[in-house]
Amino acid sequence: MAIAGAIVVAGLVLYLLPTGTRKDDKPEAASTDLLSEVQQFSQGMSAETGYTRPTQAERTAISTGVQRVLDNAPNEAKDVLAAVGYTISERVDTATQRRYHEISDSAGNSRGWGRVVIDTSESTRLGIEVPHPKADQDSESLGVELFRKAPGSVLVIAGAHRRAAENRVADMAHTTASVFEDLHELLVRRRVPVVQLHGFQNETAPDSDVVVSAGPPLTSPLAVRTAQRLESAGLSVCKPWVTGCPGLEATTNVQARYSDEQKAEFIHVEVSRDIRDSPSARDQVASVLAGKKGDR
Repeated sequence: MAIAGAIVVAGLVLYLLPTGTRKDDKPEAASTDLLSEVQQFSQGMSAETGYTRPTQAERTAISTGVQRVLDNAPNEAKDVLAAVGYTISERVDTATQRRYHEISDSAGNSRGWGRVVIDTSESTRLGIEVPHPKADQDSESLGVELFRKAPGSVLVIAGAHRRAAENRVADMAHTTASVFEDLHELLVRRRVPVVQLHGFQNETAPDSDVVVSAGPPLTSPLAVRTAQRLESAGLSVCKPWVTGCPGLEATTNVQARYSDEQKAEFIHVEVSRDIRDSPSARDQVASVLAGKKGDR
């Protein structure tokens, strides 16, 4: 009888324990508005400071952490990221109710290496890059909106204004010694198509809403398909392989060059200020880039 009573008591204790203490339960992820958070992150950037060049070891550690999340082993990423002052957290985006992993800098003073948001609800199918947050105003907002419409995507956002350091060291589209470049190369090695988002002033290409390029080769099947879908949605698209789009063709973009060398799928998308300023227009562009209908 004593043994039976002990078993009953033990079972009762387990039943009354909070569910979060049970080994098999998945920890509850905090809910957050990803768009608001990213906008706040970018608006805090300075055009004069906020970037420290990472060492090769630091770059490798962050890339390894991201790779482990992509390999569905996020618990194995924690220690390698912590060694370089980065953290990994799981959250739920309030707009989509989808879980995602975020990898970000936990150092007291921002080093400007950026943050990565990974949707693991599906197999990785799209890389989204934002190399010039704040400088290309609301390109980061467009990045989040595309991320929300493309389950299984990876969003890489630069951590500093493109002019935060001398000699273009903080310009992620024009330096190879960066966390941003290492993450791009990781996506390319995994054969993940990449969309890189930029913004231009209306007067730079006054007759265009969007410019689409494949980088140095200018054209590719993915670039052509994307341009066609954007035009079908009622947008005016500059296609450098047809008319030329001076200054907006990505021929000197280092991620575009690497993608070309590796024969990888990559498109460079420049969006006018008018489109970026309008939440509805950004939503339309994001829908098209995600392969959804975006007709006006």
